[in-house]
Formats: sequence, structure tokens, C-alpha cells
Amino acid sequence: MYKIKKYFSFLLILIMCISSVYAISFELSYSPIKDKIEISDVAKFKLEIKNNLNKNQTFRIYSLDYPVWDVRTEPIVNPIFLDVESNSKNSIELVIDPLDTKNIITGSHFITIRVKSKTTNEALAIPMIVAITSRESLVQGYTPTIITTVNIPKKIDPREEIPIKINLNNQNVINYTDLTIQIDSNLIKDSIKYELGPEEEKALMLTKRLNPLTSPQKDSFAVTVLKGDKVVVNPIVIPVEIIEYTHKDKEEVKKKFLKTEKEIVFYSNNPDYSEEMKIETSLFKILFTSTKPKAKVLKEDDKRYFVWNVKLDENNSMEVIIVENYRILFIAIILAIILVFIYYKYRSPLSIRKEVKNIIKREGGISGLNVILNIKNRGNKKIEAIELKEVIPNITNIEKDISIGTLKPTQILKHEKKGTIVKWVIDNLEVGEERVLSYKIRHRFPILGDFNLPSATAKFKCNRKEIKTSSNRLSVSS
Repeated sequence: MYKIKKYFSFLLILIMCISSVYAISFELSYSPIKDKIEISDVAKFKLEIKNNLNKNQTFRIYSLDYPVWDVRTEPIVNPIFLDVESNSKNSIELVIDPLDTKNIITGSHFITIRVKSKTTNEALAIPMIVAITSRESLVQGYTPTIITTVNIPKKIDPREEIPIKINLNNQNVINYTDLTIQIDSNLIKDSIKYELGPEEEKALMLTKRLNPLTSPQKDSFAVTVLKGDKVVVNPIVIPVEIIEYTHKDKEEVKKKFLKTEKEIVFYSNNPDYSEEMKIETSLFKILFTSTKPKAKVLKEDDKRYFVWNVKLDENNSMEVIIVENYRILFIAIILAIILVFIYYKYRSPLSIRKEVKNIIKREGGISGLNVILNIKNRGNKKIEAIELKEVIPNITNIEKDISIGTLKPTQILKHEKKGTIVKWVIDNLEVGEERVLSYKIRHRFPILGDFNLPSATAKFKCNRKEIKTSSNRLSVSS
């Protein structure tokens, strides 16, 4: 009876279309995209509307066959409108879904699509033929309907677990004991057996792991629900992105005596990573630090850094070794202490320091000056029998006037080649005792340039040993 009524409606609509073809302001036509389907599938058609007027028209598209058949668009738009410019055509894709699966039998069915112009209020109807080829996909007389949603992070760090939540909502009283949930992507593939009771809603929680070195890339996760070999829920595709990361492992420190070795491993999931890695240091540390591979030093905002151009190996990693070695500094300090100790232990206990004062200049040269000798016992024992000798060049003369408070020379001798020899004798000097010796010299003619005074020499006895020592040399400029 349902089939006879459908044929009668088709003939009636066809007569209406023929009688009004010349009077209507628009025309309808369609072409099937998918008109042969199983009862659980949907049909698709392309509806074309031709506007015969010299002005634009807006058309509403609908059907009165609901709730047996559903007519919609993908994505769903409700109500369905189509704009057509004057004297032109436009088309829209319609989806026809069999809803009353218990009563719709196999064979051809006519679904009436109605179109009404909002501009002229004129209406036309056109029948579309859908062929139901099989009802085998029905379960217990129902079309398997499972509303499925998938939640997964859009951006994925391959070092972390990937949480996947799949919600399944059974819309019918079908008991699914043999569902299979398939997860498919370039990086993860899985197949999970699942059960879903009548009108039951369940959430499947999964966690997946990737290789931590998975390269940055765009991917997509497709989740499909099957009953046996039949697809119950078409693939739900979620686009995802594997993000790039860089990481610097915590420093591994090996400490030895005055030596510290740090190992730092830098790695990334991007094998082509080419940025710089910086480790802060200081000017003092730089002097005693070696690096492998060799680092360059960068000064930035009053801070100093070791800088490496990162080049990853086949494991997407780069190892940096920083060695701070203060052993050389320690050895240098010890040697310095030893040298100072040796110097103070073996230096002459008698200190002689020579200096000049009251330089007299004439005609641009030096014509006279005072020489002062400071003699001091800097040792820790008494010094005895000190004989101090000073040699004065022949070009100068020594004055016999001696300053008050200074010791008078014991002997002044003239020597043809050496010059004037002045000698002092001091019986002894106690520890820390100091004596000042001075004399004046005059030049026979002004000396231009530098005038050099040789070291004064002395011999003395200390701790029953005879020791010799000398003063510093002097150079006086005119």
C-alpha cells in the first residue's frame, strides 16, 4: 500500500509540473550522485534551479516525507535556502536519509523535494528516486546508530603520553557485543574490541606514546567504529600536530681535587635544529675552563657566556663537556709561596738601598748631586764587621763635607781606571738597626743625558759566615 501511494504522488506531481511549465518563473532538475544505497546508508543528489526572471530569487528547499525520509545538507543548514541570480542557474547537494528503517523495503522509492520562491511565492516539486538495495545492515530491525565523539590534544609533545577519549552513545536498543574501534594515523595504529549495550553511553579512555624523537609534523587521527566487518561510524578525523621541542638535560657533575667536569646533553626532536646553546660563565672561570666541542665566548649585558652552534648527531643529541681545572692555579700559588719562602730564607740579611737627592743642573746637564745609602739589618741575627765600598766614576769628584748625622767614610782612594773608591766600616748592626750614609759628588763639567751610578758592595759577618751583598744601581737623567 505504501508503494502504491508513492507512485500516485509521483504521477500527480508530474501532471502539475507539465501544466505549469510555461507559467512558472523557475525550473528544477537534478542528477544523482549516489542513488543506490543500503538501508543504513544515505543517498546524495545534486538539485539545480534555473531562474527565468530578470531579477535575483531566493528559494526555500524542503520535503514533507519526514519522518520516513530526512532531507538535509552537509553540513546541516536549517532551513535550506538557495540564492539564484537573474537568468542563471545554481545548484545544491542534498542528502536523503532513510529514517523509518523498519517499514522501508528494498526497491525504488520516490522522495518529493519541494522548492518555493520567496520572491514570487511560486512552488514546484520534483521527485527523486532512491533505490534501497539491501536491508542486511540492519541489526534487530534498526539501523546501527552510535553517536561518537573523539577528544585528543591538537598539539602533541612526543615526550608525553597522548590522552585519547572516545565517547560512544548507542541511540538504539541494539546490543553490540562485537564492536571494533580502530585508531589510524601515520604514527599510531590500534584496534580495540568493545561492547556497548542498548541505549548505553560509555567513554573509552586511552593513552598512547610516541617515540620521543618523532620529528615535528602535521598528522591526523582517524577513529572508525565497526560491527564485524561493517562500518557503523564513519571515520572521525582529528587533525593534530607534533610540535618541536628542545631540551637540555640536567648537568652531570664529576668532582675531583680542584677539577670539575660537567656533561650537558642537548637534544631535540628536530634533526635539523640549528640554533645556539649558551651557558653562563665568568671572566675568571674562562681562564681555567676548557670545553668540548670548542666554544666561543660571548659578552652580553655585562655577562659572559660559552656559546655553541648546535649540531645534532644521529641520535638527535649533542654532548657538551665543560672542564674547570684550578690545579694549575694551585700549583702556581704553591710555587709562588715556595719562591717567597726561599727568597726570605736565603736573601741577604743586609739591605742596601741607594738613592739620590738635591740634583744640581747647569747648562742643561747634571753638575752635582747627593748620594744616600740606607743600610739596614733586615735579618733576625746581629751583623758584624761590615765593610761597604762605593766606586765613583772618574768624571766626578767627591766632596769631603759630610752631612751631620751620617757616618764618615773610613777611606777615600783614587784609582786611575776605576775612579774614586769610598769605603765605610761599621762594627755591627743589631736586628732591625738602620744606618744612613751620604756623600756629595760634583762633575767637572755638566753631564748631558743619563748618568749611571754602579752598585755599592758590602761584605760582612753573620752567624760566623762571611757574606757579600750589593745595592741597587741608579741612572739619573739630565
